[in-house]
Parts: sequence; C-alpha cells; structure tokens
Amino acid sequence: PVEVPGVHFEQRRVKVEEGVSLRLFEWRPESDNGADPILFVAGWISLVTGWVPLLERLVQNRPVYYLETREKASAEISARLMRPVNFSIPRLADDLIEVSNQLGLDRERIVLFGSSMGSNAILEALKGDRLTASASFVIGPNVEFHFPWWGRPLVHLPPWVYSAAKPFVLWYLRTFRVNAREDPEQMARYVRTIRAADPARIMLSARAVINYEAMPGLDTISSPVAVAYAANDTLHGEEEVERIVEAIPNGVAVSCPSNTYMHTAAVASDIEKYLDSLSAEAES
Repeated sequence: PVEVPGVHFEQRRVKVEEGVSLRLFEWRPESDNGADPILFVAGWISLVTGWVPLLERLVQNRPVYYLETREKASAEISARLMRPVNFSIPRLADDLIEVSNQLGLDRERIVLFGSSMGSNAILEALKGDRLTASASFVIGPNVEFHFPWWGRPLVHLPPWVYSAAKPFVLWYLRTFRVNAREDPEQMARYVRTIRAADPARIMLSARAVINYEAMPGLDTISSPVAVAYAANDTLHGEEEVERIVEAIPNGVAVSCPSNTYMHTAAVASDIEKYLDSLSAEAES
C-alpha cells in the first residue's frame, strides 16, 4: 500500500486467538536511526489507502506496524466467533496487546497511534497499564458511539439489510454527522470505507459498541497520551475530547484544522512535536 525508497515493506498475518488472525503491514527504514517504532491502529472499517500520505512520511524515519482490526474484511475469523462480544472494544484492546507481545516491542519505546475506534482500542489497552507505551497519539476517540433512534433496531437486522441501507447511511452521515461542506475529503473517506465494508462484521461490531462507554478507567492510564481533534469535526466532538483529556492523568489536547488534516502528512509533524516535548520534559 505504501512504497518508499530505502524502506523495507512486509505483510504478514498475526494470530491473536484460536480462530482469528489479523493482517499486519510493516515498514522498516533500511538505515536505522534509533527512532521509536509506531504501532498504528486505524479506525472502524477504515482502509489503509486513506492513510497513505501520513504513512509515506512516518515510514521514512521510524519502523511502523499498521494493524487491521478484526471488523475489517482482511481479518480471518472462524464462523463460531462471529458474535458481537468478539468485536467489542475490550476485545480489540486484547488483540492490540497480543500483537504488541508477539512483535516483541519494548514498551518503554513504543509509540501508539490510532484514530476513532482504533483510538478507543488503544485507550482501553492502556487502562490499568495492561499495555504501556513511551507515548500515545490518538485521533478523535469516542466517549460513546452515538446511534440515531433508527440505528439501534437496524443493527439487529440481518446483514443484507446493511447492504441495502448503505445509501441511506451515507445520506445520514453527510446530512447530520459530517461537515461535508468544510471537509469534503472526510466524507469521501467514509464513502469509500462504507462501500468496502463487510456487512456481517459491520453489524456485529455495531452491536458490540452500542452501549460502550470510554470514561471508566481512564484515570488508571499512566502513559502520556495526546488526543488530537478538529473543532469542525461533528462526528468526534470537541467536548468529548476535552472530557477524555481531563480524565487521563498525563493527557493533553492537540487542536487540528480539520479531520482531513489529521489524515495527511502534516500530522506527522504534530506527532514529532509531541514526542519532542515529552523528551524535553524528561530531560528537565
């Protein structure tokens, strides 16, 4: 998905439990400059193509491991595990911890990066120090997953209903949840990902998160966490981000111009600035 001169690429599968294996992309600069590796967990049903500009920048300087979570079509899942509980945020967090262990990543050096549901999986894994990191940079985590009144019964219908409802879901997002006029690229990403998503896994994942709440346990996170947000992002509200940052002992908020900005190469500079600030703080 990303080819950069001087950077080695590998694709592999990681078995996270009996009956489940996830796809992992790995990039390693051929010249090792000692930079901490990044473990990257993207959002709900997102496609790696939506992160190409940022990945092209990140992989030049650091090893990057990009994990595709189990609700995505690339995951191999046994039929017996196709139940909502196996697509929950805590289950995604368990996967993240298992992948980190299998990769043998040094928890004093690893940098966690995530977006939306991937951010929630990271925060869930960090609670109680089940997973620790030198730093985490998360984009738009959710305090809870907002479902419209018509959405709750919809997720309990057969998967084929989701396929038929895709146009309506996109209309709803464009009209009520995404600022499509100011940030058209954000809407374009949702169009691509929703059309490519696996209907059965989408339904199971939606059922699993419908009553999820992120706040409990955030105060048990000891690792430093930066939470990036965009004021015009109506899908991931600024007020929710403020609540999350206030609950995390070492949490800070990072304001960005737009949701699209947070998918571009520019956000790599925000990540580096944050990591530099932590280094300066440690030295002082």
